Amino acid sequence: MFIKLFKYDFRSISRWFVPLMIGIGGAAVIGFFNTLILGLADGSDEGQTYSKEVMTAASTGGVAIIAVVLTIAATAAALLLFVKFYKTMVTDEAYLTFTLPVTAGQLIGAKFLSAVVWSLIVGCALCAAWCVFFSGVMITAGESFREGIFLMVKELLEEIGDDIGSFLLLILYALIRAVRAWFQITCAILFGASIVRRNKALVAVLMVLAVNFAVNTILSLFGVSGLIPAFFGMMLGDGLFAGDAAYEFNTVLWILIAVNAVLIAAFWLWNWWIAKKSVNIE
Repeated sequence: MFIKLFKYDFRSISRWFVPLMIGIGGAAVIGFFNTLILGLADGSDEGQTYSKEVMTAASTGGVAIIAVVLTIAATAAALLLFVKFYKTMVTDEAYLTFTLPVTAGQLIGAKFLSAVVWSLIVGCALCAAWCVFFSGVMITAGESFREGIFLMVKELLEEIGDDIGSFLLLILYALIRAVRAWFQITCAILFGASIVRRNKALVAVLMVLAVNFAVNTILSLFGVSGLIPAFFGMMLGDGLFAGDAAYEFNTVLWILIAVNAVLIAAFWLWNWWIAKKSVNIE
């Protein structure tokens, strides 16, 4: 039943996300032609002419707009996921949701899994869109520009290779932080909806803001407490804050990963309890 629930939720989200993906693809194609023209205009050996200035200005404006659109698309996808969660758990759609022969844990888990899969799909689409977007200028900007980009990428990969452990740890931290954020926001949505019967959407948003502020404040205390001595340890070398007195950056990340894991467990249980006991449906 869990797989069926996941498939249903996945298809339900696709009604919103397929148009979003089409929009991302269209923006990438338009951005490609803008960067292509921009590269041609900048790489031209001809003197500054009025037509060239107009073409450069128009292409630059188009590139800026498309870059903003692609940047906003990731935020829009996240908002759509949470809006869909709200609609299927709190509004009229929730009547059907809570009549299904599944447990509250299965319900929350299926929605989380479908959100993960769609997030990965949208993430891959955005990466591909950015590659298409920048390929235009890579084609027309000239050999020296391409060599500079390749050199920069090579240096970045070498930096990562020199400390692959820290890089992987940073990725783990980003992933666990994203999971924590999902359960944190869904928990706040359900909690806000469970304590009122009117204006639940407004209360849910206010609850999300309040919970996010509280959690981020707590996490910042853990981060700052480790990063301050680490910073001074690096600055002072063998000084007062060096050696055993200084936290290393990896240690700080492990502390934050552990705290986020505890928060995930807490928010999971809170989600489960609210979904099982006290959601007020519009």
